[in-house]
Amino acid sequence: MAVQVWIGEKPEHSNERRAIVALANGLERLDGLYLILANFSVGGRTIDLVVVKQDAIFIVELKHCDGKIFGDVNGPWFVESANGERKRLNPGRKNPYNQVISYYYSLINFLNDRRADIVSSHRGATVDFRTCRRLVVISPTIQEGSQVETDWKVELKGLDELPAYLVTERSSEIELSDEEMLAIPRLLHLTRWSEINALLGGLLPRIDDVAEQAPAPRTVAAITPVPEPVAEPAPVAAPTAEAPRWRMRATRLVTTWTGRASLVLGALVVIMGFALLNRPAPPPPTADQPQPSMLVSTSPPAGAADAAGFLPASSCIWSGFQPVGRRRGAEQGSWINVGIGGTAPALAPDVVVTLEEVGFCEGQITLNWGVRNNMQDASVTLPLTPENVSVRDSLGNEYAIAEAPARSAEVLVAPQSRGQGRVVIERPVNQSALTLKVTLKQEPFGEANWVVPVGAP
Repeated sequence: MAVQVWIGEKPEHSNERRAIVALANGLERLDGLYLILANFSVGGRTIDLVVVKQDAIFIVELKHCDGKIFGDVNGPWFVESANGERKRLNPGRKNPYNQVISYYYSLINFLNDRRADIVSSHRGATVDFRTCRRLVVISPTIQEGSQVETDWKVELKGLDELPAYLVTERSSEIELSDEEMLAIPRLLHLTRWSEINALLGGLLPRIDDVAEQAPAPRTVAAITPVPEPVAEPAPVAAPTAEAPRWRMRATRLVTTWTGRASLVLGALVVIMGFALLNRPAPPPPTADQPQPSMLVSTSPPAGAADAAGFLPASSCIWSGFQPVGRRRGAEQGSWINVGIGGTAPALAPDVVVTLEEVGFCEGQITLNWGVRNNMQDASVTLPLTPENVSVRDSLGNEYAIAEAPARSAEVLVAPQSRGQGRVVIERPVNQSALTLKVTLKQEPFGEANWVVPVGAP
């Protein structure tokens, strides 16, 4: 089976159940294993939906909206009906953008704490759950005329376009086997949604029966993880007097709302796949990084709660995991700004430099760097010296980098390898400063800038 649905509790609303059924049917025909984790709690937060595949994890806030959507990163979101009446989405709660951000921190903290139980020890350093993708998904579709502005940290999709997105996108630092994928719902103490999984296996008579059934009360038995069977049971042969099973399933597909939605979703996946295979080569994209090469942080500031009200476990550590990726240009020594994840192989970055963490603890500032060299014919050097790294706060104060031993003053990364390094500034950050601007002046691929929040505005 290509799709497995796992739940903490059955969703209370029929719209949510229908959306999960439609998504499962859209993914069922694809190659590889997809896990849909629905309506479960982690870190004190209840997450609508998480989709896990071999090379990506998607954290989803699912909203059913019968109208146009209006909103942005800050402030409330609204739904406008056909008669022009506007109602607030999530009254009394955070907007969907901030909801999915809070889900992100809760889930990645859980996954990182249990990394050893998920990923084999010899591959643990190559998997970073902080690269999980974050989405707000509108069901059944985003109506024409909607106006929602988000940033690079959260993407907005309609449920009708979600299967094609899940097929083509990936997380840059995640690569999991089927067994490693299945460890995640088991560690979360989720249980298989037996009706949906039986439906996908062709063992239930009607798709609407599952979508419309009332959720069962939660009991100890209902949330106890069910061991994986050795093999899926074979469908029981229908009596000869009944129509053949394939004809019954085809009839259901064209006579039910969810069946028609599944056909549309399946067609969209095929069309999108054909378009991707036959599209002309575009110019190098800058989807993941605004121009110039400055990445404006949407991560929580050190020492203060973020916009979603989440306070990191260590409040003097900023952990934004901001990557900059570049590819060698046509001219010698030139570099092109490119995206990090989800790009075609011909447009993938040759070098990725990531400002992973900035610490403000114990009266000093520490900057932790990661470098990935995807080239096969050249090494990469990141000098960690005052000549190559500068730090300035929003008040204009400069911060001198401490002299490092010669052996640790640079990060040298061989082809097809990774490296890490640290810069230390032996003084505290100015308490009145709101941000730090961190600049790589020249190496390894020309000037690049990061903006790090250091306190609540």
